Amino acid sequence: MTSSDILKAIPELKYTEIQAYLRNTGWQRVETGKESIALFHKEIGQRFFETLLPLSKDFADYNERVIDVLESIATVENREVHQVLTDLTHDPGDIVRFRVINKDTIGGTISFLEGFNLLESARKALFTTACDLIQPEKYHKRLGLKGAQQFIEECRLGQTEKSSFIASVICPFINQTPEEKARKLTFFNKQEEFRNSFTRKVTLRMMKALNIIKSAIDRGEENRIIDLGGENIISANFLESIVELNSTKEATEIEITTSWSVFAYEEDQGPGSIKFSNDYTPVLETIINRIRPSDEGIEDVFIGRISQTKADPDPHTRSEGEIILNYVMGDEEKVSKARVILNAEDYEKACVAHKSGQTVRIKGRLITVGGRSKVIEMPKLEIVL
Repeated sequence: MTSSDILKAIPELKYTEIQAYLRNTGWQRVETGKESIALFHKEIGQRFFETLLPLSKDFADYNERVIDVLESIATVENREVHQVLTDLTHDPGDIVRFRVINKDTIGGTISFLEGFNLLESARKALFTTACDLIQPEKYHKRLGLKGAQQFIEECRLGQTEKSSFIASVICPFINQTPEEKARKLTFFNKQEEFRNSFTRKVTLRMMKALNIIKSAIDRGEENRIIDLGGENIISANFLESIVELNSTKEATEIEITTSWSVFAYEEDQGPGSIKFSNDYTPVLETIINRIRPSDEGIEDVFIGRISQTKADPDPHTRSEGEIILNYVMGDEEKVSKARVILNAEDYEKACVAHKSGQTVRIKGRLITVGGRSKVIEMPKLEIVL
């Protein structure tokens, strides 16, 4: 962000929010007897900082004086001015960054399919963390907890960043109870409220869980993960999200970093960055298979569209065919995929539906194979007109 960009953004800032920012980050207001100007100071060790905040946009040099305030804040926090400005233009919250590191992302870009997978897996990592926090279980059969969904709905996708490829997720501070709708916190809440917010509990839990997982695998102590109980349980669903984050290339690393909000500063905020390479994938899949209960399948009707067909190219010798069904299950918003083996007659119907983009209904038993792949057994297909 250039100086010109920063200057253009200043009129959108509210001086009431800048004042709240200063107060929540340890600046003390000093009475001056002037109602239109607020003097703030802050001491760090032997260093003393002072800044003047105009409390009216009527000043001719209002924009320049606000930039002076931003520069003072940036100096104290050892950050860039544009980073402080970003914090002031979003609701207070933590920012979680998911960085993909491989030869294809060196230039800061990523293929469309890999980017889509990254965002979906990042969503799952945050969502399953919230589920583990609300209702600790070894495995969540249905990822539909209301509180977790409310948290995800408040999250925002930030601008993509270079340095390989980075997807940033802004997680605004919210408070919620099982009975109430999530309530977003603002600049005018207190620091203690930010620290005790549901959002901070989620981001802190995720980073600590990642640290436990990596440390246990590095030490060859995978049972530490499996044996966790009570509120400390790390679900197989969360472990799946880590595998899915790193499922694109053989020589890929995933780095997950959390920038802790200055509004909820704590001395011990937990690890800020954790990195996983593909070397961890086989171990994680083994742990998932040990935690996940034996899959007896779900008898249901699955409605969706066919994204892929595959069979013997000779229709005279073809006895069956394989399709991939894209469907949405229950209250979940995520589009899932399942492999289905159909007899020759139903496969022909499926090809027609695929070609014309028609919706199909398949009755059968959904099972999970190998920890991730889904298959619908004993299928009965019907085209939805």
